[in-house]
Amino acid sequence: MLILKVDDEITLKELEIDTAEKLFGLIDTNREYLREWLSWVDNTSSIDDTILYIQTLYNQNIYSERFVMEVRYNNELSGLIDYHKGDSVNLKAEIGYWLGEKFQGKGIMTKACVALIDYGFNKAGLNRVTIKCAADNKRSQAIPLRLNFKQEGIEREGQFFYGRYHDVLVFSMLKSEWK
Repeated sequence: MLILKVDDEITLKELEIDTAEKLFGLIDTNREYLREWLSWVDNTSSIDDTILYIQTLYNQNIYSERFVMEVRYNNELSGLIDYHKGDSVNLKAEIGYWLGEKFQGKGIMTKACVALIDYGFNKAGLNRVTIKCAADNKRSQAIPLRLNFKQEGIEREGQFFYGRYHDVLVFSMLKSEWK
């Protein structure tokens, strides 16, 4: 099991089945907050949905469909961060993330991204990392901008959720650019 100690307050830990109850509780408590930008929230209506999701992650790695880690702040589950759409031929993957509302504004996710990007470039052999954010989601965009990712463009109406399309900003970082 992979564990990345980010600092004295933040740890990333590979998501395991024993976290299902706490994860569902975090989602359920933050349902309205998360629902604004995450299309899967309404499909997570019971702990059984959360268990099934975690079970699909067994034996995953950075180049699998999804490689998910818990974000823990002072040992409390605060959200998730993942690599998805991994490509072992082109050595690239995309990062996704979310935090519960009470954990926002503390720099937690920026630090978590730094740790996961370092892991991807320096341990897993990635050459390229992408982050995509809804064009209206300013908090999510702040992370790749803060980390000096390059904005490559806009996927016009690239996401559809809750009855409408959303433009998606595409940011990337190459291993040669990462400090």
